[in-house]
Order: sequence, then structure tokens, then C-alpha cells
Amino acid sequence: MVLKSSLPFSFIVVFITSVLLSGNLLAKEIYTIRSSEKLNFKYFVSGIPISGEFYIDKTSFIIDFNKEEQSRFYIKIDLKKSTAGFPLATKAMLGLSVLNSEKYPFMEFKSTNISKKGMRYEINGLLSLRGSKKNITIFVIGNKGNKKNAKTLNFGIKSSINRYEFGADGYSLLVGEEIELNSNIKLIKKE
Repeated sequence: MVLKSSLPFSFIVVFITSVLLSGNLLAKEIYTIRSSEKLNFKYFVSGIPISGEFYIDKTSFIIDFNKEEQSRFYIKIDLKKSTAGFPLATKAMLGLSVLNSEKYPFMEFKSTNISKKGMRYEINGLLSLRGSKKNITIFVIGNKGNKKNAKTLNFGIKSSINRYEFGADGYSLLVGEEIELNSNIKLIKKE
């Protein structure tokens, strides 16, 4: 008799648990960037701005629309395919004294904390570059048209990386220490 009366209770507990868990899973959506996309950056040679492109290798954006601070952001850059604006600068950038792309072919960023202020997100995380990991902040500005369940989301990304902190200090008499990211990205929902 006790067994029969506990079956409906067990069913209710399992049902409620599955509803709660599925609701939490449905709140999170996974997005990516087309692998052919690039992130634009700017650096300064003798005070003159030069533009380059970081080639995106792999991404994962897990967006929780109910608790955006629990979202996660990951991006992997293929340095060997990236450019510094013109061939001589690209060769210098990829060389031993700057990025050393033969030994360290990738740069990776993984978020650790996300906070939202209006349409702007502050994404704190670890940047891995030249065998070092340092905390940096990326500022992401959302497009007003971004909505839950959208097939695409558009954002602007801004950040600054001090290359000296990662040992990428070659050509320091000519090239400034800051690399400025300023790019628009389109996230595509994974089906």
C-alpha cells in the first residue's frame, strides 16, 4: 500500500524536476560566428594607426537570456592566418619577437564573468597569448534588434590588449604597446 501511494508522488517530483531543468536549458541558446569572419584591430606605428585582422578559428557563445550574467563567451583566433595590414607588418607581427605564431599559433579568450549595463556588456575573462594567460575585459555593445530565439544577433566588440604584458614586445621603438579591437560581429544560432 505504501508503494502505491508513493508512485504518484515520485511521478510528480520527476515531472516537476524535468520541467524546471528543461526551462533552464531552454533559456540558454548557443551561437557561433562563421569561421571565415575576422576581428578588426588597430595598432600604431610611429603614432600612425594601421589596421589588421585576426582570423577567427572557433567560437562558442552560450547566451542565457534569463540570466545574462551566466552567459559564456569563447573565441579562438588562428594567428597564422591573421594579417597586420600589409605583408611586411604581417611578417613582423607573426615573427619571434611579437606573436611567435610558429610556437603559439592560437590566441584564445574565455569569459569568466559577464555584467550588463543597458545595451553594453562587460566580459571579463582570460586571454591566452604567447603561452601567457592574463585577465582582460572586452566591451560588447548589443544591437537593439537582438531578441531571444533570433537566428542571428549583432554586436560590436571593443577592447585593448597591452602586447607587452604577453611578451610581444618586438619593434617597441616603432610600434605602440596597445592593440585595439574594434569590430562588429554577427552571431549565428546553432540549430
